[in-house]
Amino acid sequence: MTKLLALASFCFLASTAACGTSDSGSTTIDDGTLAGMVYGQPWTFHAGATDAFLSEGDDNFFATFYSGAFTCGGAEPTGPSLIVAVPKVPGDYPMSLMRNMTFVMGSDNKIATDGRVVVDSVTATTVTGGLVGTFDDQNTVSGHFTLTVCPSTN
Repeated sequence: MTKLLALASFCFLASTAACGTSDSGSTTIDDGTLAGMVYGQPWTFHAGATDAFLSEGDDNFFATFYSGAFTCGGAEPTGPSLIVAVPKVPGDYPMSLMRNMTFVMGSDNKIATDGRVVVDSVTATTVTGGLVGTFDDQNTVSGHFTLTVCPSTN
């Protein structure tokens, strides 16, 4: 019985360790424009947007961050991008399994839970703030942003 209990405890500890996240990334948000590495490529934020309708009923905006030009209703730029859960209320928020960011390259996605999002202001048309997020050394960003809240198309 003791061996069975020890084995069960070991299996539980091993399974939770495999599912955990590390806090190895810095949570200091760099001054300046959001920038870093996405899929091993230098990346700098140029434009970002969220749709009020798609984020309706949730505590977060689901925002896409681009390194190229973007206007609401227009075609999305090609290349690496980020999808970030940005809170709708100003404040300082740690990333987690529920509030995370995704490094995107084509159909490949890397979900990061290391980092934080700071929301400075939210209006009907813009969200400003900063973030730092890390998946690995090839996917890490830090800096400040202004997002456009696109009008609902529904």
